[in-house]
Amino acid sequence: MDTSDPSRPGAEATPAEPPTEAPAEAVEAPAEAQAETPSPRRRPRGLTTLIVACAALVGVVGGTATGYAIQAERKPTPLPALSQADLAYPKKALPESERPAPLTAKHDTAVKADGDLRKLLVGKPKGFREATGYFVNGVSPEDGWLSPGGRSLEYTEPGEVLVDSVRNGIRRVAAANWQRGEYEYVAVRLVQFRPGAVAEAQAGVESSRWDAANRTRSGHEEGREVKAGSGAGFFVYEPDSKPGYLTVYGGRAVGYRGDVMFDLHFSDTKPLSEKAIKDLALKQLERL
Repeated sequence: MDTSDPSRPGAEATPAEPPTEAPAEAVEAPAEAQAETPSPRRRPRGLTTLIVACAALVGVVGGTATGYAIQAERKPTPLPALSQADLAYPKKALPESERPAPLTAKHDTAVKADGDLRKLLVGKPKGFREATGYFVNGVSPEDGWLSPGGRSLEYTEPGEVLVDSVRNGIRRVAAANWQRGEYEYVAVRLVQFRPGAVAEAQAGVESSRWDAANRTRSGHEEGREVKAGSGAGFFVYEPDSKPGYLTVYGGRAVGYRGDVMFDLHFSDTKPLSEKAIKDLALKQLERL
């Protein structure tokens, strides 16, 4: 009996056996057919980025145009009036008895500086006498004063110093030169600038500090403070020694108060005392 009959109840279908050999044509396609098969197309690179960029540009342009259209339809906002009608002034000045007292010299440095500037020069140190000169190319003070031109001669580039002084609003210079023994000298300069040029006094001090730092002995280029927080400093120079000449020891102290800067110079053929330089600079600072 044939048990593979599918019409018989309970019978299971048995798959037909595949042919033992496939046709030769199905095993291998001709080389010409393989060569003619087209390869899949690739999407161009950057196309998505370009579409997004164009959409963003259209959005920006459209938003800007819409904003301008909305703003153009609005009513202009009125500006506030330039004149102020509420300003009021006293009908007459206060009588002399009701006016506030002027500030004292303790609270207003201009009270001192606007007077005789020579009176603010530090006192002559003990043992010193008046000297006719100090700087090689400079001129001696006349009755305690130096002209801006005379002060500029004390520098290596007098023309440039004079131009800068006039441009910065120099007003006047009080000066004193002192000498002790044969070679020890001290020179004091008080340089005042025009009213409102307080920054120029400070700038002058900074320039002097920079010049002094270039001549200061190694390790002391920043100088020493005359008084903490005062902005005033003093420097001791590297000795100037040349064959056939005496060794010269120099120092300098600079600072300012208000529109007046002080500039102290020291020179001797013996090493200078840092304490003596600091003490004299502190006295000059306190007088201002």
